[in-house]
Amino acid sequence: MAKRGDRIDSDRVLSFEQVVAELMPFIDTPLRLEIQLGQARMTIRELLELDAGSLVELKKSAGEPMDVLCKDRVLLRGEVTVLEDTLGLRVTEVVDSDRRV
Repeated sequence: MAKRGDRIDSDRVLSFEQVVAELMPFIDTPLRLEIQLGQARMTIRELLELDAGSLVELKKSAGEPMDVLCKDRVLLRGEVTVLEDTLGLRVTEVVDSDRRV
């Protein structure tokens, strides 16, 4: 009898179809995605001095792809686009497609 923590089927190689079959019960589970526009570092003093109309310079160039994160892990990159009156993201890159699931 296997004990908790024992490695069972550690050498098992799954086909794509087997992976998809194992994921099917979770396929409609909603995930929260975050699209990261950029980052900035500032002191507490600089943060407290911000007011309406203040500008925060981001460490990202205009036209540079945006990162799409799920649980702090970058899954995709894309470019910002406008869809009617809303913003959208056109996917330009799948990051590490072998591990995206």
